[in-house]
Amino acid sequence: MLAIALIASACGPRPAAGPPPCAAPAAPNDLVSAAIFQDVNGERSTAGLRALTWNRQLYCLSTDWSAQMSATGNLHHRDLNVTIRSPGYSAYRTLGENVLRGPTGMTGQAMVDAWIASPLHRANVLSPSFTSIGIGLAMSPDGSQVYATQNFGG
Repeated sequence: MLAIALIASACGPRPAAGPPPCAAPAAPNDLVSAAIFQDVNGERSTAGLRALTWNRQLYCLSTDWSAQMSATGNLHHRDLNVTIRSPGYSAYRTLGENVLRGPTGMTGQAMVDAWIASPLHRANVLSPSFTSIGIGLAMSPDGSQVYATQNFGG
């Protein structure tokens, strides 16, 4: 199981491209994403932090990224410095991202446990700068792996 954390701050010029259109749910729409959302907010509560709100735009961002990683079989980060400079993300001061690849059937709690065990991922989950989250999942073409992305915004 591999996981990576990334934080980007808003600064510099903003390119003209906006986010792609996406039909986002009003809340996590599958059991794994719902468990991740609940467990992340549980970790934040334990640390004395406010719960993150579900964010449709960040759901689209994370879902798109998980699908791209799944299609290529490559676990890596989106360039959030480019994303935050695009007009569609001008309302954000900061963005963060946790990514993970694990076996099919991995639970949401197991994903959160893996992220919390990593200092950089834990820092994203527990950052007081973040106020919202979107979670996206995708299966590898052969069905053996799940790719998960958490995008955080503040």
